[in-house]
This record gives sequence, structure tokens and C-alpha cells, in this order.
Amino acid sequence: MKRSLFFLLCLCVLPVLSQENRFRKTLGKLQAYLDSSAVRKVDTHYIEVPRMPWRIAIREKSDEFNLSMKAELDQKFTADRGYIGVGDENGDRFSWKMRFNPPIAQAIGFFVGYRGLGIGYSFNLRKKMGRTFSFSSSGTHYGLNFRYRRFCTNSVYVDAMVKDDDGLEEMHSPGETPDPVKVRSIIVDGYYLFNGKRFSQAAAYSQSVIQKRSAGSLMLGAMYHYSSVDMAKDRNVMFIQLYDDIGKFSIQQIHLGIGYGYNWVPTRGLLLNAMVMPTISVFSKVKIHKYDSNYSIFADLKSDGHKPIDYENPSWLDDVKVWETGTDTKYGNVHFNIDARASVTYSWNRYFMSVFGQVNQFKSGFSISDVRLIDWYVRGSFGVRF
Repeated sequence: MKRSLFFLLCLCVLPVLSQENRFRKTLGKLQAYLDSSAVRKVDTHYIEVPRMPWRIAIREKSDEFNLSMKAELDQKFTADRGYIGVGDENGDRFSWKMRFNPPIAQAIGFFVGYRGLGIGYSFNLRKKMGRTFSFSSSGTHYGLNFRYRRFCTNSVYVDAMVKDDDGLEEMHSPGETPDPVKVRSIIVDGYYLFNGKRFSQAAAYSQSVIQKRSAGSLMLGAMYHYSSVDMAKDRNVMFIQLYDDIGKFSIQQIHLGIGYGYNWVPTRGLLLNAMVMPTISVFSKVKIHKYDSNYSIFADLKSDGHKPIDYENPSWLDDVKVWETGTDTKYGNVHFNIDARASVTYSWNRYFMSVFGQVNQFKSGFSISDVRLIDWYVRGSFGVRF
């Protein structure tokens, strides 16, 4: 009996040990590859590869997500609702702009890296401002960065121009949506350096290597951008109807560009970097989801069974319902984007600190609307190598 139990135990343990041994061999091969690629084709007069491969850093981050949605409703559309709009040379349009611009978010997080690989995670100190996850990989001549962000916001700002019996009226109204608007954003960018032997983008942004002397490089870049906005909640019916019954939409874009980066080393350990890359979209896709409701802000002008909204009595919010009526997809026109970055890094002994800023602008359009997204952040970090 004891012998049987011993053999049974061996059958259970040996596969585990085998898998663990295989994992260690794979990890060892990966480490050897990363160690060798870090020093391959590097001019050591310009770039120093630290002897200690690991690094860990504490990060503080401030960022802003500014989404601007501008719409122009044609004459028939506005006439059905009793408005005469303005905005073009014939004065026959109603134009407005809605911005989701939550307060600047303050986040704290960490970063762990081995040679050119690294992952980071941060959480915002404000409620509903979501989470951010990042991944980076860099070599002598290339770099790849992934950033995912999600959050909710109630902050909205509406600019509108309306012409009625009293003449032209401009409205500028900050406020809040009754239910939160969900926003997700994914940005993946990669680059190729023509002067990777002497110039390192990673020295400025992930500190996997150290720039010893000033150098610059022309670079090719590609960027994938995805953003989705979901305000399709029952109590948000007014904002949905003002936006041509669109309650949810997503944008996908692929950009290609060419830019230039420069590392300035004024003194030992100090590095100042700047990079600018204009890009052009080679793929753009917008998908919209339209909604209807049992209530309408224009119910008193139509006779299609919609209930009128009582602005004096908010009890209608408990009865309102919205439902999806269909989707539409548009493959967009050419759009331009600016990818700009700057950083200051100081390294000494095993330690380093840095301040890094990045700004991106994306544009798209669909239906009666134009969308502009400005995404920027500033990040400070303090780390140690080991």
C-alpha cells in the first residue's frame, strides 16, 4: 500500500517538476536573448547598458482626456423640431458642440522592467476616473508601447448657437449627465530608429539604458488608436437626442508617420529629450449605435407617440427608457495626428528619476458630426536598478 502511494505521488509530482524545469529553461533563454539584444549594435561611447538588468519605479501621473463632438443639423431636421439654426452662409443650420472634459486625473502606480521589457499599472485617486495599464518593449532600433485606459465621467460642457424669435442666442452651459458616460481608449505605437546605435528613445522614457552623449535620429512610426464612448443610459436621453439619436460610438484608426527625436546630455547623468512625429491615417473606421426612447425633448412638436419631457418635474427620469434601433459603419477620410513627447531624466548610481510628457490628437467624423480627441499626460517617476 505504501509503495502504491509512493508511485502515485511520483506520478503527480514529476509532471509538475518537469513543467517547472521547462519554464526555467524558457525564462533563461528569454533573459539571455534580452541581455544580448541590449548590447548588440550599440555604440558604447554614446549608450551605456546598465549592469543591473532589473528596474522598478514608483510613478505619479496627471492626465486629461478631452473629447469634443461638434454637430450641425440641417434645415429639415431643425425645422421638424421648431428651430432655425445658424452656421453656414445661408443661415440654415443649427450648430452645437458637446465636450466631455473631466477634471485632470491624478494617478499613482508602479513600473517593473527587465532590460527593454516593462509593464506598468496605475489607478486614479479621483472616483470614477478609472485605471491605466501600459506595456513597453524596446531594442536598439525599435520600440513598442501599449496603453489602455478606461474611466467614467458625468462632466459635460455644451456650446450651441440657436436662432429663435428673440434673435441669435449663444449658449455656453457646463453641467453633468444624469448617468455616467463610459469611455475606453487604447493606443499602440511603434517606431524604428535610423540611428539606433547612438540614439536611444528608451533612455528617455523607460530608462532601460543610459544616454552618455548627445545624439538624434530620424524615425518611422506607426500608431493604432481605438476609443469608444457609451452614454446609452435611460436617463441620458436628452444628450442622446441632441446628438442625432447616437448613444454609443467607437473609432478605430491606424496612422503612419515620420519624425525626429533628439537626446541632449548637457552633463553626466542628465538627459533632455524631445520628439515630434506628424502622422496621417491610412485606416479610419467609425461605428455608431442609434437609439429611440419613450420620451422626447421635441415631443410637443411631433405626433409620434413620444412623451414630453417635463423640465420642472424630474419624476419623468424614473419612467424613461431607451433602446437601440440600429447601427451604422463609416470608413473615414484622411486625418492628421500629432504625436509629441518630451522628457527630463537624471540617473546616478543605481537610481533614476524622470518627468515625461506626451500629447496626441485624433480627428474623425460621421453622420452630422465631427469628433476631436486630445489625450495628454505628464508622468513623474523615481526608480532603482537591481
